[in-house]
Amino acid sequence: MDQKTRSELRKAKEQEEKETKKRAKEREKVEKAYQKKLEKEGKITKSRKTENDKYRNVDRLLTKAIIVVSILLIIVLIIVFLI
Repeated sequence: MDQKTRSELRKAKEQEEKETKKRAKEREKVEKAYQKKLEKEGKITKSRKTENDKYRNVDRLLTKAIIVVSILLIIVLIIVFLI
């Protein structure tokens, strides 16, 4: 009857998530190195996955920027019309 408390379960889950993220980063790093090697050898030019990842990252960045600017604009409008 080895029961764990909620905090122990949460810590174990967080640790597992960290390890998963670490493995994913390492895998991506190796994949990028392999892709660069193949590109240098001229065997491959681009892959769909890398291009989609690139566009997805840019999309996330632009979405965050739009949200931040919108919030700042709303704050400025509230200040202008209430004062």
